[in-house]
Amino acid sequence: MTNIDTKRETNFAVTLTPCRFKENTYIAHVPRRTVSTDQILDLVSAHNQGIDRYQVGHAMALLKKEILEQAELGFSVDILEICKLYIAPISSVQSLTPESESVTGFEARFSVNERLRERLKGMTATVTAVTDSSPQISQIENPMTKMETDNGLLKATFSARILGKKLKVAGDLGGIFFVPLLDDGNPSKNEDDWIKVPDSFITRNTDKTLEFHLPRNITANTRYYIAVRASERNGTELKNPVTGISKIPVLIQE
Repeated sequence: MTNIDTKRETNFAVTLTPCRFKENTYIAHVPRRTVSTDQILDLVSAHNQGIDRYQVGHAMALLKKEILEQAELGFSVDILEICKLYIAPISSVQSLTPESESVTGFEARFSVNERLRERLKGMTATVTAVTDSSPQISQIENPMTKMETDNGLLKATFSARILGKKLKVAGDLGGIFFVPLLDDGNPSKNEDDWIKVPDSFITRNTDKTLEFHLPRNITANTRYYIAVRASERNGTELKNPVTGISKIPVLIQE
């Protein structure tokens, strides 16, 4: 349940997600935090000393009953001058004799009161987080031993499992790569040196788990970072592929 502050000092914040189609552009998202009817009644009591909470609750229940009944009769209902509730058909009607048809299947819709719309336009909010659309590798496992590679060890010619978020490999440029280390220990940015895992070697490909056989052309007794790249999301080819690289390198043992 959402915590509420009776002093009305709760910070309003949004999260930002990079736009996949335009650089240096972010989509703002307001986290949905629902305040229940009981919490609304608690706030009414806190802000209006001496009021009878139960009488207000009973009045709200009566108001809800009338609103629903009027909506079912087909009326548009102005709810406390905040928004209007109205009903609309779910789909169009196809008929050779439309006058004799009975239309079935309706849904509720809302339109915002203009005064509220104007008030919301003037609101400001802080940024609570910037979400990353790139694949996020949280754990690398050796499926043969079922052990997390805290020591960074993988067996050559065997297989590996990656756990995390947004891992699913898709798109023409997507894939799993073994990235050589530079002398300073950082991953090489020269993608010509990256070793791709053949698509046929990938045995499990989901947002949270990747399982694959190690490519045959990696060098034993060598350390590599592992990169996961997607160039497609939800069936749409991305303008710029997104890539996630493991935080630690793995050592390929013979």
